[in-house]
Amino acid sequence: MMKLQLTLDGENAALETGRFPDGAVWARLLPPLRQQAETLTLRATAMRNMNDLMLLAQVMDAVRQRYTLRLTTLELPWLPYARQDRSMRDGDSFALKVFAGFLNQLRFDRVTVLDPHSDVVAGVVNNLSVVPQHQCLQHSDNLSQKLGDGLMLMAPDAGALKKTDLLARHIGASEYGILGKHRDLASGALSGFELLKGNVAGRDVLIVDDLCDAGGTFIGSAAVLRQAGARSVSLYVTHGLFSKGVDHLLTQGIDFIWTTDSIADPSVASQRVEIIDTETIFRSKSKGAAHAI
Repeated sequence: MMKLQLTLDGENAALETGRFPDGAVWARLLPPLRQQAETLTLRATAMRNMNDLMLLAQVMDAVRQRYTLRLTTLELPWLPYARQDRSMRDGDSFALKVFAGFLNQLRFDRVTVLDPHSDVVAGVVNNLSVVPQHQCLQHSDNLSQKLGDGLMLMAPDAGALKKTDLLARHIGASEYGILGKHRDLASGALSGFELLKGNVAGRDVLIVDDLCDAGGTFIGSAAVLRQAGARSVSLYVTHGLFSKGVDHLLTQGIDFIWTTDSIADPSVASQRVEIIDTETIFRSKSKGAAHAI
């Protein structure tokens, strides 16, 4: 369920949202209402669908009816439709561009997103500011310590290679590994997992990617890494959908998981799952400029 946090001139403002019997959603500002406001920050955590976008739009309409705003910022930890960043097959829609078109109509002066799926986002979302992957995961002291102790980075496929390379540079890692796989575009079936680069024998390995949905990529990757002699296989994803649950991963080769609460339910945290608070990430980001794509 999406969570909205509204700040006006640096102070929290209360919201109420709901749904009419016909299914239409509604939102309004709650009293006491400020006499004036010039700056707005609206954070929409775990946005999933167009009803969530409609709630966001109604909040902005309510605020703009009352106040003359000078600066508006949307903090969007998870960007919906980011995976559909092109037409994959003949007849497909470019869903990210469609969603971005609606979002752009809300006229935010800045839209800050955590670790979007690809650089395509910058071409369709207006006034985009990005908090990159390395700035997200550094807010886990536990993970930062393990990386400093030599935890080996592993790109799960060619699509994650650019991000893994950037991450390795930022943390000063001297090496990282690369895995390969084949995905059938029609069925989504995965096959052909292989270790393309890196000696993992006796090593603790961290697979790094932006997103985990069902987790098939990481389960297949873990199997290959263990066959190659990896001592342990852990996973960091900025966005944990975990549509089949975290136990689906933890019982099939993944030792530990780190993710943020951009979309993951914080209740999945356990001794083997650490949830990094996006509030901490955004608070740190506000002290300096986010990296722009």
